[in-house]
Amino acid sequence: MKRHDRRWLLATAKRVATELKRVSSGTPLRITVPKDATTTNTDGWRVRIGSLGRGAPKLEIWLDRFTGYTDRKLWACIWAGNRRDISKITRRARRNLWPVRTITNRDAVDDRDSFTLAVRLRRTEFNVPIQENYTHDHVFLGIYDTTRPSTERINPHFTSRAVAFFSDIARSMPGATLDDRDIEVYPQIENRQWVRSHLHRERSSLLASERKLIDGYQCQICRFRFNQRYGPLGDGFAEAHHVVPLSKLADAVRTDIEDLLTVCSNCHRMLHRMAGKRGDVEKLRSLVKRKRSAISK
Repeated sequence: MKRHDRRWLLATAKRVATELKRVSSGTPLRITVPKDATTTNTDGWRVRIGSLGRGAPKLEIWLDRFTGYTDRKLWACIWAGNRRDISKITRRARRNLWPVRTITNRDAVDDRDSFTLAVRLRRTEFNVPIQENYTHDHVFLGIYDTTRPSTERINPHFTSRAVAFFSDIARSMPGATLDDRDIEVYPQIENRQWVRSHLHRERSSLLASERKLIDGYQCQICRFRFNQRYGPLGDGFAEAHHVVPLSKLADAVRTDIEDLLTVCSNCHRMLHRMAGKRGDVEKLRSLVKRKRSAISK
């Protein structure tokens, strides 16, 4: 299977749709595992995998040359024919999740064979969601694949980022619930609002995905890697911890990637049992180091 062909896109979209089905509880997401890809005017293809609810923006995965590069790039996006619908989502995203760059018709060139950017996308812009506003009122909001071409059948990094992107948007929708995977966190902390704020920031999925990619999916406490223990089953898996002290969250307007730390499930749970202070990470690292030294003697 070629790295950048229609079948490869469809296989990738199916993986993203399958993963989204697993995390869609408590959100308006309506996910459908796709069966085909359609041709675009950007020298590529698109696959629809669902929507944000009845009559709401659609979720799509694209593979095209719109960015201006020779090789086609993957793009995970939401699409709407109404600018107002996307603008509402963008306003929530700007406030809670990330900054957004805007592209319009003036930034692109249409030579009838392909619609592409006049100046190709900078590498640094692959790391932020981009909104595309066009005169015919078609509006997109999406993220591009940050990785270089490879021979992998499915790109786990893009799949993880796409699922995180769609999940973050879905969780920001009115009526959506926080994805609480812990039954008890910080049981010794009386201020539950701090705890809820911590979890909300910790689970900004796109930022967490970026943090784990930077850290190579290795726990920054005990150095554990899931793929070393579990093989391919553990590829692209780890968790993220928000290191800002609970008592400081009221002053933290927005979470930055430096506020997150890649951890394994065990260390993550132990951090949640601690005092919720900035020094917790170093204390746990020291504890792990002492225990290892004791065992090796």
